[in-house]
Amino acid sequence: MIYKKIFEERIIVPLFFLIYFTIGIIIVRDYGIAFDENMQREIGQNRIDYIINFFLNIFSQSANTSNEGVTIKWPEYGAFFEVFALWIEKLFGFSDTRSQFFLRHHLIFLTSFIGSIFFYLLVIKRFSSWKMALLGTILLVTSPRIFASGFYNSKDIILMYFFIINIFFGIIFLEKPNYKNAIIFSFVSALCIGIRVAGILVPFLILFLLWIKTLRKDYMSKIIKPIILFIILSFFFIVLLWPSLWESPIKNFIYSLISFKTYDHPLFNFYLGSYTHSTSVHWYYVPLWIGVTTPILILLLFAFGSCVSIFRIYRRFLKIGEKNDLNDLWRGPSELQDLIFIILIFIPIFFIIVFNSTLYSGWRHVYFIFPFIILLSLYGLNLILIKIKKLKLPSVRHLINLLITICIVYNFTWLIKNHPFQNSYFNLLAGQEPHKNFQVDTWGLSNRYLLEKILSEDKRLKISISAISVTSLGHNFNILTPVQRERIVYAKNLHSSDYIVNSNNFIWGDYWKLKKLPKNFKVYHELLVDDILVATLYKRIDSQ
Repeated sequence: MIYKKIFEERIIVPLFFLIYFTIGIIIVRDYGIAFDENMQREIGQNRIDYIINFFLNIFSQSANTSNEGVTIKWPEYGAFFEVFALWIEKLFGFSDTRSQFFLRHHLIFLTSFIGSIFFYLLVIKRFSSWKMALLGTILLVTSPRIFASGFYNSKDIILMYFFIINIFFGIIFLEKPNYKNAIIFSFVSALCIGIRVAGILVPFLILFLLWIKTLRKDYMSKIIKPIILFIILSFFFIVLLWPSLWESPIKNFIYSLISFKTYDHPLFNFYLGSYTHSTSVHWYYVPLWIGVTTPILILLLFAFGSCVSIFRIYRRFLKIGEKNDLNDLWRGPSELQDLIFIILIFIPIFFIIVFNSTLYSGWRHVYFIFPFIILLSLYGLNLILIKIKKLKLPSVRHLINLLITICIVYNFTWLIKNHPFQNSYFNLLAGQEPHKNFQVDTWGLSNRYLLEKILSEDKRLKISISAISVTSLGHNFNILTPVQRERIVYAKNLHSSDYIVNSNNFIWGDYWKLKKLPKNFKVYHELLVDDILVATLYKRIDSQ
């Protein structure tokens, strides 16, 4: 029996990752360009220019060489991934914009793929079950919005997967705080922080838990040196990988932390049927978006798993006593990991609510908590399965397995049916017509599809297109072929356009623009995803 289990694990698990990788490589070129992608690439170019100029200033013998010509743009943003992606682009000589963005999307997917493997390992570490780990990984990568983001989102999804990798090595360091683990954890932490400053949560949490462990065990003298090494190396690697910190590390890092608390982007969010300024969103903004865009199975299991886990921590906290070593916040590595997952989910949300942080575009800024939501969902499922086993109810277990299978099959079916617009997913809690209550295509990814549709159906040599809503229409010209780009004219004047795109995205609070839609334009096409209106394309009725 044990050989059968080993054989199954060695066949099924690699097969799953092989299928996931193959599918990803096949479909990675199907996605449009997100609203922020041009800016992200500019950040990467800015950092490369700064790095070159910085070292020229150091090593050049010319007194005229200085850093004055290159200033850091958006210094609060870590740019490790952007610099790496742009370096690969230049190294291999990608000069056409279409190939440049395809390369970016490939690198984003490869990062997501590697991150999914580490998530599998993280679940293995918690549950010691390859089946549970495989289920968790499937739930992660088939969650529609996470799946889609894994091909174009170089900010939030990259941070999420680096968070997974960081917490994986953080737990290893927490369990065995030696020199080797200190070096690995410090470097991975720096990489994570070098993407977004929110990554600072992981090393702070691990150090805090190490401190708590010393209150129960007299081994501080054995771990103090590895901890000091970790702190020193973390600071070194963070500064090394974050050019914005080179000239004034402490000052600029504090500035980044303050920026993380409140983003300086005065936009409008559309949710619950109305527009709300990004600096005045309701306290329930993040929980609401998580609730309407996460598969129901995950939500139900998470609700159960998190409640049980929090209640257990609460009871342990009340029973803590100096004379009873058994009474602690956790007992064993599994409960300690659950505590870490709970903290990584609720502390960021707590800070967002307390500091009234600026939020927009749904809950993508806190995608990094999603893997831990799944881990607590698996905890809830595991409790149910243990209870069923104790009660000897095999029929109930079969029923649960069937329900999980149905949910997973539904996810796969939804992903295939609505490709490549998985970013527009809403669950049943969002209502029958989510587009009337929530922003759908916040990054304008559907614009590539609309442009290619126009080009394939309209045979004129020159076609003028404009947008009536805030959209990445112009950016998506860059992913078209050179021949296609030659046929497109971006007309800023609606009246001179042949087509007008409306992505229903009015983040500047300019919903009134719809009233300016010229009367000689009629609906030509509506992009519907699972009966959700994503974008509307208008055509001038006198166009030939």
